[in-house]
Amino acid sequence: MRLISPPCPSLRALLALAIALAAAPVAAAPNAPASGPGAAVDPPADAVGAAMGERAAREIAWYTAEVPVRSQEAREREAALGRALAQVFVRVTGRVDAPGDPVLQKAVRVADTLLVETAYRQMEELAGGVPVPRELLVASFDPDAVDALVMAAGLPLWSGERPRPLLWLAIDDGGGAGPRLVSAQQINVVKPLAERGLERGVRFLLPAGTTVEQAAAARLWALDAAAAGVLSSRYGARFQLVGRISRAGAGWQADWLLAEAGVEIKRWSQADPSPQRAIASGADRSADALAARQARAVPAGQPVVVEAEIVGVDGRDRWLGLSAYLQSLPVLRGMEVLEAHPDRLRLRLDLAVDRQRFEALLASGRRLAVEPQPGEPLPAGVADPSLTPDASRIARYRLLP
Repeated sequence: MRLISPPCPSLRALLALAIALAAAPVAAAPNAPASGPGAAVDPPADAVGAAMGERAAREIAWYTAEVPVRSQEAREREAALGRALAQVFVRVTGRVDAPGDPVLQKAVRVADTLLVETAYRQMEELAGGVPVPRELLVASFDPDAVDALVMAAGLPLWSGERPRPLLWLAIDDGGGAGPRLVSAQQINVVKPLAERGLERGVRFLLPAGTTVEQAAAARLWALDAAAAGVLSSRYGARFQLVGRISRAGAGWQADWLLAEAGVEIKRWSQADPSPQRAIASGADRSADALAARQARAVPAGQPVVVEAEIVGVDGRDRWLGLSAYLQSLPVLRGMEVLEAHPDRLRLRLDLAVDRQRFEALLASGRRLAVEPQPGEPLPAGVADPSLTPDASRIARYRLLP
């Protein structure tokens, strides 16, 4: 069994990004046990629990994205960072429309504020059989900040270990030989699907292509979910994506079935003049269906206006830094200075989300810390005064060094 994965270099040693460095996908033995790459996934994480600090398991690699660039100039880099962050939002939420959310849309415009590290890498692509050099910007974003923004927007958060469907793809090119099963030895054939899958946050596996599997090509061509489930059992792969690609006039017809343990989840079809796009058409609907089963939304709450006192603002440079930070927050619609003192400020903050989601975002930014009210004991079981029912009192924050 082989994991389909285009090259993606590791950038963030501190967070141990598990990203493949080689162009060749990682291979697994044909009789891989259930604990291998195709093993059954964990049940969905509680997104609300994650919002309250019980951080769900997540795959850090999805917070790094690669986008093509024409140069390394500052303007091109800024635009590329926005595209990279938009791709991360799609992966983390499981929704292609996520970057259009007003909160995330604003974050895309200030993508560098969530940035951990960037690098450029060179690659070659074949165009008409001729190698053409391309340059990619590889950007890693802060997972905590990205998650907080998604929660602030009230969008689903796709946490937990993700399914890796085993791909059973049969292709009939009309040459008279009948349908042939694509195996790990023909990985380049399914490269369009693999790349689109990575953009959506899903990795696919390929079978070894044994004699038994090749003999089952006719049943797979019939989109037989039960047969795919039996064939997948030796790999420990819980999810199966079964597809057939055939000539249709001047174009190509793609028919797909997504199954879990041999039980059908979803079917769809797509016709396209391009065989590459027809093959890639298996990725989006698979990602939609898997995200719908696993991602959980965290409500953003109602917009609110909060009076906030910020201490530790002891100097012009500190005030300018605070002002720049606050204005970069995608959930802040406006602010007004009410009082200014040598070491503190009182502001009115107009928020697009409720106070809980706002302070979750502050925690990820590590620039402002929530301060208890002077002499106010915290209610039992409440670690943060912002989580008490009385949200009308003045919020108090400390500007960190």
